[in-house]
Formats: sequence, C-alpha cells, structure tokens
Amino acid sequence: MDNALSTYWYMLGKDVPGKVWWDAAPTHPAVYRALKVNPGEFAAIYACAPFRVARPDGAPVILAAHPAPKLFDDPDPDWLGIATVIAWDPRSDAASVLGDDAPQVVGRLTEETNVIFASPRAFFQHWARRRAGYIMSRRTAAAQRWNKPPAEADETPGVLMIGAPTEIRWRPSEMPSDIQCQGVNPKVINSALLKAAHVPRARSA
Repeated sequence: MDNALSTYWYMLGKDVPGKVWWDAAPTHPAVYRALKVNPGEFAAIYACAPFRVARPDGAPVILAAHPAPKLFDDPDPDWLGIATVIAWDPRSDAASVLGDDAPQVVGRLTEETNVIFASPRAFFQHWARRRAGYIMSRRTAAAQRWNKPPAEADETPGVLMIGAPTEIRWRPSEMPSDIQCQGVNPKVINSALLKAAHVPRARSA
C-alpha cells in the first residue's frame, strides 16, 4: 500500500501534459466561440468540458484532453487518466499533441464512430455535439425515476489525424471494417493502411 501511495504521489508531482490541461482555465469564452457553442445552453458546460485555454508555449491555444475526465457517477479526481492533450489553434485550425511530435491519431475508431477527421475544428465540434447529446439523455433519464442514467463514455466521433497520413503508424487490425474520411482523400488513407498492413503484392515472374 505504501508503494502504491508513493507511486501515486510521484505521478501527481510529474509535469505532464495532463497536468498542464488540469491547471488551465475551464469554461473559457474562447472555447465556446471556437466551437460555435452557445454558453447559455443547458448542455454547453458538459459539451465543452474537455477543452481549456492555456499558454504552454506563450501563445494562447485551446487544449483538449483525451480521454476527457469523467464528471459524474465516478468522477476523476486528477489528471492521471488523461492519455493525450491536443493543442489547437482555432485561427489556423492547426493542432499538435502536447509533448509528442510524432504523427498520430487521437480518439477511438469503432463500428459506430468510424470517421477519420483531418480538421481539428470539425472533430472537436462533432465531439462537443456528442457530449451534448449524452448530457441531454442523462437529464431525460433523471426525470424518470425508473430509468437509470447512462454511464459516461468516450464520446469522440472517431479519430483526429495529427500529421501527414503517410507518416502515421496505422494499426489496421484494430480498425473497423468500414471507415469514413472527412477532409482527407480516402485513397490516401487506403494507401497508408495497405502499407501498414504489409499486404503482399503479386507480379509477373
């Protein structure tokens, strides 16, 4: 128990991207403006909860935490569950992963959430809408005493590409059978997936 507690306090003391996000300003007006969310709406705070404003390198950016910390039944008490923090400049719609320059995808691809996004803005707006839908369903369930509120889940609408598609380390075996592409040519993604899968090529002898 002592070792586990020591490890926990050691991890809390580390200066990691998740901690930068945790210490950043929540419910900032710039987030609502960038995502085109009305802050007066009931679902706005929860929809935009993964997004905070900070200046990690001097210039203001919007930080997005993934997975987003849970706020309800079993709320996250700290930032240790945050695996990735995306730094987004809404003016240029450019994004990078805080503390990691490697091209990659952030989010989760499933049969239901099967979209690869090239635009951070589009990805974040879809994410916020899905979170708004969740909080509305939770409010509906709370109004019905016989209905149990749905558990919080990863509401990302797919994955966001950060970096060139040809430089990302794709994992085809972990991807759904059908994939949609938004803002990127599907032929580019198909080519990258074939290369990553190491599919043999036949030729004349």
